[in-house]
Amino acid sequence: MSDQLTLVSEKLTQAARIRGIRHEMHAAGTVTRYWHYPADRVDAPAVVFIHGYRGNHRGLEAITGALGNLNIYIPDLPGFGESTPFSGEHTIELYSKWVGEFISGLRLDAKPHLLGHSFGSIVVARHAAESDDFESLILENPVSAPALKGPKAALTGVAKSFFWLAQAMPLKLGEGVLKSWPMVRGMSIVMTKSRNAELRSWVHAQHDANFNDFANRRVAVEGYNASVSDCVSNYSAKFKTPVLVISGGKDDITSPSQQNEMISTITPPVTHVDFAKVGHLTHYEVPGEVALAIQNFISNQG
Repeated sequence: MSDQLTLVSEKLTQAARIRGIRHEMHAAGTVTRYWHYPADRVDAPAVVFIHGYRGNHRGLEAITGALGNLNIYIPDLPGFGESTPFSGEHTIELYSKWVGEFISGLRLDAKPHLLGHSFGSIVVARHAAESDDFESLILENPVSAPALKGPKAALTGVAKSFFWLAQAMPLKLGEGVLKSWPMVRGMSIVMTKSRNAELRSWVHAQHDANFNDFANRRVAVEGYNASVSDCVSNYSAKFKTPVLVISGGKDDITSPSQQNEMISTITPPVTHVDFAKVGHLTHYEVPGEVALAIQNFISNQG
């Protein structure tokens, strides 16, 4: 990847942040903070982005910066970023319910398109299997098979033990372990596939700034348990709207064959865009290309 691409990732993020307007609403018992990135025309389609585990709305801003002709709404997941946690356990079921209340609370004139990245893909997949309050579904780096059966199953098993240990420790020590620099940087190094030093450094900085943006240990542990106990394939046969799947050929969570197997279960029209040299971080490494795939897909829905 070129230095020019590195600069694009950062510039797109900066462009989105200039455009973003912070709001809040009450949804599923939480105070949900979200950001609206207005389009350059009033009648533009709306898209709701749901970010991944341990992230916040900032993780999807590079894509947003390339989509100035769409109305984009990105909430912080309950318990992450600036949104307050659920009073109950942070499960896929409760997150799915929250998505429905969030979409309803936006009071849009037309159904939005719905995108989920990584953990967010599981959340929106469950919602899509049960609801019809959105126009189309976009799955970016979907967790399409159980994480413990993915390309890095052994590493996932180690991570699961790590989270169990963090939960068993005294509170402050456990939170310290979850937020430790080796844990955050190790994850970032494994998942970043670009060999461009400048881009790798930028991605690591994004993770350093945002990966520990969770409310407390309970949120982090419950969210992780939810992420490894469910997958998109459990819901894909029930999808009712057109679907766009955006994947990375080097994804450490779900292999290309697992993505294809999930896609084969979807009945509505499916568009699959794969970036062979990228892994689980398409939103950081190729945001412009991801944005173009989203734009083309939504344009074709009209």
